[in-house]
Amino acid sequence: MTHTLIRGGWVLTAAPDASSTPSAIRDGAVLLDGDRVAAVGTFAELSAANPDATVRGGANDIVTPGFVNTHGHFSEGLITGIGSQYTLWEWLNALISHVNPVMTRDKAYAGTMLQGIQMLRSGVTTANDMFCSDPIADEPATPGVVQALEELGLRGVVSFGSGDVDRGFGPAPILAEFDALREAADASRYSTFRVGMSSIGRYSDAAWQEHIDYAVNGGHGIHVHVHEVREEVTAARQRTGRTVVGHAEATGMFRVPVIAAHSVWMDRQDRETYAANGVGVAHNPVANGILASGIAPVAELRALGIPVGIGVDGPASNDSQDFLQAMKTAAILARIRDLQATAMSAREAFEMGTIGGARALRMETEIGSLEPGKRADVVVFDGESPTLANVHDPFQAVVFVAGSREVKDVWVDGELSLADFEVTRVDVREAVARARPLARQLVEQAGLERLSALTGGPLDDTERP
Repeated sequence: MTHTLIRGGWVLTAAPDASSTPSAIRDGAVLLDGDRVAAVGTFAELSAANPDATVRGGANDIVTPGFVNTHGHFSEGLITGIGSQYTLWEWLNALISHVNPVMTRDKAYAGTMLQGIQMLRSGVTTANDMFCSDPIADEPATPGVVQALEELGLRGVVSFGSGDVDRGFGPAPILAEFDALREAADASRYSTFRVGMSSIGRYSDAAWQEHIDYAVNGGHGIHVHVHEVREEVTAARQRTGRTVVGHAEATGMFRVPVIAAHSVWMDRQDRETYAANGVGVAHNPVANGILASGIAPVAELRALGIPVGIGVDGPASNDSQDFLQAMKTAAILARIRDLQATAMSAREAFEMGTIGGARALRMETEIGSLEPGKRADVVVFDGESPTLANVHDPFQAVVFVAGSREVKDVWVDGELSLADFEVTRVDVREAVARARPLARQLVEQAGLERLSALTGGPLDDTERP
């Protein structure tokens, strides 16, 4: 087999301090052998040892691990940029509650394809997704997500998040959708399955426990929203006498690996409970800002050893799926929260976007850093662009300077899913053309005409729900 050597003026490995691999290598390279990283070192050393290797990248490029998007919703793939005047609970009521009943597999596929393309273009190689919709008995929607990820060549950790409160269908069809998604993921190359749990207010006590039991009995991890807004904490205390974190611990959720999205409104006991149970956190700085949810206490979480990754959240709450924007915003908001420029460095934000996200998902032995034996998920930033003409600090260059326009190549499992700035496996124009009539249909079926210019003009931002 011919090896591939990916060259860079800088190789940022995200390897932990205890690793034998340096965290940053000047004039470096990454050697790929099939779907694995074979070696990391200087270009001079690796090219001399592997003279027949195919070389990509250049002497001025920056090479990084693939980014790990720890939270998102492909179910929102056709409703990007709508309803920006709402806070979370208003947004759920005015928009998402109307979309959930009309979701279908073809819409799931089309939306995932659109948003997956955006993720690849910003260097994402792993997407942890929670598809939120009502379950469908005759044709489950979520296998459409797996199909799109397979075609794109994008690694996915896929889950389904629904709820039975005020829905009239009970937990049984939700568990059936779990089965359909798990079977699709098991048959795929790129996807793995987790149990999705939306938020505590969407579940009866019985359904909440059945979801946990499904995860524990099947040995599956859980992907759940926790403490996204302050009202959620208050409602949970009134209902259960505990915070969501306390209730999750009391009902056995933490017996399996858990990644908790948002975790904005966390008291000291909540944080300590996370640390004691190895809970990972998905920090979603852009979406939390757009929905006015607050700024997560990232520094406090990380100080306790809690693994924190970065998420773009959904296409209707971010609304961009650009991971580089989210990583930059994470660092900025930490500094605003503490009014200190030292609150989060570019390197710390980079680590959260790579190995930190992998740790939060308990996937750090496979992805998240460029080390021998790990999956060959690699990103190359174009060092010939004006933006990266002068790289004084490579971590700042990636986190604060570069944009998706600088992402030149993206490798997933040793194969190019983005090459020379172009998605390699799907026709982008075809994906866009397929999505447009489905988005219009969804808006009409969901009764969202007053929110969308697709069918007559958006709601004035001054109008209140």
